Amino acid sequence: MTSADTPAILPEVAPALARTAAQYDEVPYQSHAFPLTHPARLAAIATLFGLTPPDVATARILEIGCAAGGNIIPLAAHLPGATCLGIDLSGVQIEQAQRRAQGLGLRNLELRRQSVTEIGAADGPFDYVICHGVYSWVPSGVREAILRVCAEQLSDDGIAIISYNVMPGWHMKRVVRDSMVAHAAHIADPSQKIAQARWFIEFLKDRVPQQTPYGAALRTEAAFLANQRDDYVLHEFLEDENSPCTVTEFVLGAEKLGLGYLGETELHTMIAETYGAEVAGALRQLSDNRLLPLEQYIDILTGRTFRQSILAKAATAARAQRALDPHRLLALHVAGRFTAEADAGQDGARVFRDNAGRTLSTGSTGVGIAMDLMSARYPATVTAAELTAVAGRWSSAPAVQEAAVMDALYRLLNAGMLDFRITPVRIGTAGAERPRATPLARYDASQGAAATTSLRHEPVLIDAASRLLLPLLDGTRDRVALRDALLQALASSGTHLQRDGQAVAGEAERHAAALELIESTLRSLEATALLEAS
Repeated sequence: MTSADTPAILPEVAPALARTAAQYDEVPYQSHAFPLTHPARLAAIATLFGLTPPDVATARILEIGCAAGGNIIPLAAHLPGATCLGIDLSGVQIEQAQRRAQGLGLRNLELRRQSVTEIGAADGPFDYVICHGVYSWVPSGVREAILRVCAEQLSDDGIAIISYNVMPGWHMKRVVRDSMVAHAAHIADPSQKIAQARWFIEFLKDRVPQQTPYGAALRTEAAFLANQRDDYVLHEFLEDENSPCTVTEFVLGAEKLGLGYLGETELHTMIAETYGAEVAGALRQLSDNRLLPLEQYIDILTGRTFRQSILAKAATAARAQRALDPHRLLALHVAGRFTAEADAGQDGARVFRDNAGRTLSTGSTGVGIAMDLMSARYPATVTAAELTAVAGRWSSAPAVQEAAVMDALYRLLNAGMLDFRITPVRIGTAGAERPRATPLARYDASQGAAATTSLRHEPVLIDAASRLLLPLLDGTRDRVALRDALLQALASSGTHLQRDGQAVAGEAERHAAALELIESTLRSLEATALLEAS
């Protein structure tokens, strides 16, 4: 679509875009949600920087390269007051997305087969722009168009997130890409190209020089690729375009078009102290404590290969307050799941460990109460204000405990142990009399989908039991009605309930087994944030 306000596809990039579209039509990319792209996360980061981001609930959201809608459809479904637009070059993927959106009855989502080079003033403005897995895989003219759209079509306080492959860390992966392209670039059929590329890397990994950096890099990446999907291998490593860049090049390119760099979705990676006190001192000295040089040195230090960078208009980014104030956490909704254990080194202290093995040690009773409450509420969120209030309530010196909780939350944030959003996540419970799953999960299960998206904007696999039960969880059925409907669904599918590998016989036994399956499945659905609060 073109008009006076909408640019056309640039002639110099049209052939490349056509080839890209054809490749994604032939081998669609697996499309799912990306939690760190959620506007509630982006708005929370902007809030931590002292900015005032647009209201997520009523936001205008654009996703560039939406594929089959795995990210934008859940956003539209869970933010009914928002207005969403998803664009992608692949007609096959857009048609898949449109069928799913129509099945869900989404009226706040538009999906177009369109290039970002065609987005103009008639389409905007947008409060949030998401561009995940596109920037490094398109020609330079399209990369500039992505930045141009962000600069020209963002609202004044709007936020954009763009992901891209990063140098110098991606040099190691380029060894594998260059090898696979050299061997398989001439093969037209995608499945044969992938198979040959995989074979060649397997052939090389045991034959390259063993005790050399080249051999070590190739074997490391070959081991990684062996566990990846075919669509990932094709689109990540075998596309015509793959142009990683340094964070410096990316930020300077954005600034040239009127954008400013806010930070990363994984905020803790920007904090020098994350890498240890000695390293932090050296990083700050090398960078003269300036933001962009510090980020560049961190990439060199860590060998990072991928970034998810947050941009805003230059004037907005200039207002960012880089010294994070812990009290800004009071505006956020936070979550975390921790395992508590005694600290053998300190009397009365407790250690809280997250799933990544990171720990927080505390001797504060109030902090312990707050950590226990967060874990009990998970996967739902709780406000920082509620955590401090609960901690203070159990102490004769509430101000001391409240301050300790705020300090602990700040430490968790800096360590990457805290999930945070500008809006709450409210979860239904498995014990509800008439439990209700989200419309998105019910629809996806009814269509036989392998996965859906949670209220936390996380991909969730749908197992066999959930596939049968989810469509029944519309909030109208109690346990007896669910039991009867589940048994009927099992009979219709020719499936039998089993216990210890044997089919359950007898009506009373089947009733009991069905109720057991319902309860265990409901607990799983609650834990994965697929149940709605009443």
